[in-house]
Amino acid sequence: MDINQIKDWLVPVSSFFALITISVGAWLSLKEYRLKLKTEARLSNSAQVEADIRLLTLFTEIMNIAHARGGSIVSEKTIEELFDKGILTQDDFGNLKELNKKIETVSVLNLPVGLSAQEAAIAAIATLVKRHDVLKEPGIEGLKSLSKWLPSAKKYLDELQTRE
Repeated sequence: MDINQIKDWLVPVSSFFALITISVGAWLSLKEYRLKLKTEARLSNSAQVEADIRLLTLFTEIMNIAHARGGSIVSEKTIEELFDKGILTQDDFGNLKELNKKIETVSVLNLPVGLSAQEAAIAAIATLVKRHDVLKEPGIEGLKSLSKWLPSAKKYLDELQTRE
């Protein structure tokens, strides 16, 4: 083989290796891009789940207001008196359900919620259900429960059920 023949072969061979290198590089880039897209989709899905959980948590708090349930406080003084008078003993800690029932009966004070806050919470529930599909089932169930004793809840419930 002389130098001219080597030159004739060198151009196609080097071009072939260049094309192979470019092809492998493009394939690796596409593979990495695909993995990146999958990762972004997973992150997006995780973010959506977290957002739904936060939304449902806040929705549940609004539902408590709609049911006229404010916060509650425990009177530590009452619990001390229960121990001093022997109504509560160390033996009660063996059955936590009974202990909870005793404490709840006499020392837990439930704070009331005003009617206007309750009505606003019901309207907020209906509005949120219209905007967020994830709230549809819990919202309708909550409004069904409320509609037994609040006419405004029945109105919103009927409105939501006619949209289905």
